[in-house]
Amino acid sequence: MQLLTKLLPAGEVEVSRERGQAKVRIPADRLLESAAALQSDRSTLYEMAICMTCIDWPERELRFDLVYLLRSLVHNDLAWISVLASETSEVPSLSGIYPGMDWHERECYDLFGINFTGHPNLTRILLPEDWEGHPLRKDYVSFGEPVAFTHNIEWALSSQDRPEYLPGATRGAVERP
Repeated sequence: MQLLTKLLPAGEVEVSRERGQAKVRIPADRLLESAAALQSDRSTLYEMAICMTCIDWPERELRFDLVYLLRSLVHNDLAWISVLASETSEVPSLSGIYPGMDWHERECYDLFGINFTGHPNLTRILLPEDWEGHPLRKDYVSFGEPVAFTHNIEWALSSQDRPEYLPGATRGAVERP
C-alpha cells in the first residue's frame, strides 16, 4: 500500500497489515482516485472488487464504515479498503471502475441509506420503493412486534401462545421425554 501513502497527503491514509492482507482507511472524497490507482498500478493491480459492505456505529459522528474487498489475481493478494461516512455523506460510486459494485452499492443504499454519487441506477434493490427507513441501521425500529427466539421466549410470547413443548407453556402442555 505504499502506492496510497505516496498518492495521498500525510495523515489522510491509515495502513495496516493483518493476516497477510492490507487494510487501508482513506477519506471518502479520495475513494475514486485511490481505487483507480490500485486497479491500474503495476505494483498492485487490484483488478477485481470482490464485495463491499457497511458497518453501522451509531455512537460515532461518522457512523458508517464502508468496507471494500479488492483482489489482485496477478499478485495473489487481497486488500481491504474502508472509508467513513455519516448519514448525510455522499460517497463516490466505484461502479465506473469496478462494474460489479453496482449491486453492492445499491444494497448499501437500500439497507443503510448510503448515497453514492455517480451511480448509474441508485434505487432500492431488495425492498419496495415505498419502504420507509433502512432496516440494517442499528437505530431502525421494526414493526414493534417481538421476535421469539429460544433465549427470549418468556419475553416474546405469553405462556398461552408458546408451543406446548417449550418451558412455561400452559396451552395443551405435555411432558416431553
